[in-house]
Amino acid sequence: MNREIWEFLAGGRRRVIRAWLDDERISSRDRAKMDVSLNRLRMLDFALVSHKLLAGPLTGKTYKLRTRCENRELRPMLCRGPVGSPQDYTLLLGAIEVGDRLKPPDAEDRAAANRETLIENPSWRELY
Repeated sequence: MNREIWEFLAGGRRRVIRAWLDDERISSRDRAKMDVSLNRLRMLDFALVSHKLLAGPLTGKTYKLRTRCENRELRPMLCRGPVGSPQDYTLLLGAIEVGDRLKPPDAEDRAAANRETLIENPSWRELY
């Protein structure tokens, strides 16, 4: 069973992951790697997801997708649900990890806040 991957819309309009990919100038090669990771997440039952693919739970029931790229680690923040099917995932915020530090440094808190905002505004998401 495939799960859907949704993307949070900041302010109900701005696709947070697409904007992050553009703002950080993520190459098409690195975007493809991230898409492969997301496709694996779509197909696997949550209980079978490896900690090499998904880290968490972190702050406020959020997780980070682990995508290793040539010169940086992409760590889009996501959660299960929280609206619609509990089997689906919602991308909440883009982040990059260098060493053990996330950029932006408050990524976990911001992702948790986006999750709460989405619960209050269930229409603020689109399919990724």
